[in-house]
Amino acid sequence: MSLDTVLKIGEALRLSDDSLKYFKYIEPCPTDNKGNYPLCITIPVKEDFSFDWNGIKITPENERDKLYYLKFKTSDSDNNPIKYLFGDIYFGLSKGEDRGGWYKISRKKNKKGEVTNHSFYEGKKFIKELKESEILNDFRKNFEESIALFDNILKYHIGLKLLINSNGNVFNFLQDESKMLQFSAQQIFIDILAKKSYKKDLQKLFKRDIEKWEDINKDEYATLMKSYSGNIFLHFEFPRKTSWLDYNLIIESILSLIYGKFVSITTESIENQYVFNSYLYKNICSGTDDNDIQFPMFKNLYKHKSKSFTHDDVQNLFYALSYTNKGKMIQGTDIKLIVLPRGENLTAKDYEDFQEKQNEVQIVANNASFNSSLFDFAEIEKAEITAFDLIFTKKGGTTSPDKDLVEISGVEKSKLRQIKERIEDIAKDVYKKRKEFINTEKDLIPLSPENSFKNILGNPLTDKSGKVKFDVNPKYQSHLLKVLPLIYSDSYFKDDMLLDSFIQNVEYSIRSGDSKYNFLKFDLIFLLKIQNNINDKYMEIIQSESYEIGLMLGALAKNLSLEINSFEKNYVGNLTRRIGTLSDFIKLKTDIEQKLIMHDKSKFTFQTSYDLAQKVKNFKSQYDREECAFGFMESYFKPLPKSDKKEVLQNL
Repeated sequence: MSLDTVLKIGEALRLSDDSLKYFKYIEPCPTDNKGNYPLCITIPVKEDFSFDWNGIKITPENERDKLYYLKFKTSDSDNNPIKYLFGDIYFGLSKGEDRGGWYKISRKKNKKGEVTNHSFYEGKKFIKELKESEILNDFRKNFEESIALFDNILKYHIGLKLLINSNGNVFNFLQDESKMLQFSAQQIFIDILAKKSYKKDLQKLFKRDIEKWEDINKDEYATLMKSYSGNIFLHFEFPRKTSWLDYNLIIESILSLIYGKFVSITTESIENQYVFNSYLYKNICSGTDDNDIQFPMFKNLYKHKSKSFTHDDVQNLFYALSYTNKGKMIQGTDIKLIVLPRGENLTAKDYEDFQEKQNEVQIVANNASFNSSLFDFAEIEKAEITAFDLIFTKKGGTTSPDKDLVEISGVEKSKLRQIKERIEDIAKDVYKKRKEFINTEKDLIPLSPENSFKNILGNPLTDKSGKVKFDVNPKYQSHLLKVLPLIYSDSYFKDDMLLDSFIQNVEYSIRSGDSKYNFLKFDLIFLLKIQNNINDKYMEIIQSESYEIGLMLGALAKNLSLEINSFEKNYVGNLTRRIGTLSDFIKLKTDIEQKLIMHDKSKFTFQTSYDLAQKVKNFKSQYDREECAFGFMESYFKPLPKSDKKEVLQNL
């Protein structure tokens, strides 16, 4: 069960030297998709826990990967209002408003006259639930006394950056809102000028041409401010260059408060066992109305019978979740594959090393014939890791959690490597035959299960140039979810969807004037051969009676391809509609033979027609129109050799 693996991972992370960075609600300073940090500002904290305003500086780049902030929550869905208790702050502006990050500076007052919505005051409601701490009290007291200055830093941080770079007086700056607005507008203007589209951007903002800063009026500074979106990270440098995470007693008190918001001790006579009252992990019953719909008539009184936890396991879960929710998206789907390593005495470093290698550039196979990211994790060299739990998850949104769909537990690493090696050998053989068929020395696109399934099951689309391509669709995604667990567990025995989908996509491409038979054929062969059958499924198909009569009829029809312009689109492109039953097949055979006589081709095909008639007469097995269509297309699209075509036709 993957939950056991999750708890084991959490224990290793919790007991590590640098454990807090793994805690679910302690987040690192974020980066954008290019790996760039936001503006990071360091505020020195004095011995009395007041603030050295003129000592404020931009945080050195080599220190930013050590910055963390607390996301205090009473349940996993508790995002609003945001509550600030202690530590560093991550704040964001969107179009000049505080809509990003994990801190809010907007204020409202309730009927009692209390300030609400502001993160500091929302957090104040929970401070009394923490253990008494003189350090925490002094810090928050000084923070509250200077809260207007902090709000100004956050709101006008882009201007503060310009002031610091020009060695200005920070304390005076933070008390002069007009100056903060001016500096912010000026830095925003400088950033716009650095863009290639600056003239267009300024024209859009001011409805006139702007060339230099002096062209902007003071009453237009707010216009620039409202156009700005950006983030800031406030880092408090405590005495002796310590951080908020170094105050262990405060951190322990905060973590205990968080634990208490999520769990309660069971009411049954089970000593030191806890159950969850708030949602935390997707597979644990929490007792909330929206989380217990999978238990009809279920009573919260008995949820400990589903699963209860020791206090250590509760802590382990909080440390494991960020790690165990990371995975790789399967290309073209919203399915995430989460791989959890298993082994004896694995350490935090073992788990971290594994995930780092998971995030590296895809491991390239030794040969060019096979290249699939689905098996990368099995190739990671770490003897301590002996098995894996594989979890297929539907990726959630910004407000909805991921949902586990399929789980495979305890898949041995050695077995996975055997499966991969077998598929690689098959890919190498099919790849070689494809190159020989195309007669090229150039490297072709490597084979992989995910790409071959996309080509066979995907939606065929025609672009503006008339070329047919295959795009992912729900059928492809649901089928991957069905067969990948079978492939990983070495039990992929049968797949009735492949041949039918293959024929449909080939027929579409023929009707579109861009036949993909000889392209898709090798994807089909590859997927048929990786199935775990004693008998080769591909060989079974091509040795069937349906395939053989289709092969012969395709050889006859090939003689009409150059004689009748519309034959290929109208007949071959709608082949399965014309050969639904054996009787329909015979009708099409008769139709083709009549056309061969009309075009004076029967003298080349009379022997094949006779042999086909005998085959149909002695047909004993169950007729399969897809196998028949496969055989038809194999002979119809088989390239003619460069030798004398008359001789080839006679041999047909």
